Amino acid sequence: MVDQNPKRSGEPPVWLMFGAGGTVSAIFFPVVILIIGLLLPFGLVDAHNLITFAYSWIGKLVILVLTIFPMWCGLHRIHHGMHDLKVHVPAGGFIFYGLATIYTVWVLFAVINL
Repeated sequence: MVDQNPKRSGEPPVWLMFGAGGTVSAIFFPVVILIIGLLLPFGLVDAHNLITFAYSWIGKLVILVLTIFPMWCGLHRIHHGMHDLKVHVPAGGFIFYGLATIYTVWVLFAVINL
């Protein structure tokens, strides 16, 4: 018989943030490294243009995406990695995901006030 009222998990939103962080890291960080690590030092990109972009609304959105999602991904990996290594932190989910939430709020306030 199929259970009509299955127990719901709080994991799907966390897995969404984890997946988004991994995707953002894989797709956009090579571009960021190229711009900041190569093009900017060699003078192919003007620093003033990057600063102007960072102050625009789309630049703020890019900063938010490039900072918040990878942090969720990293803390999720640490949480599950510690579990795999049999290091059980009491209330580990609350600690790691709480840190990610605090970081998210902090970055939101920092970027909005940029």
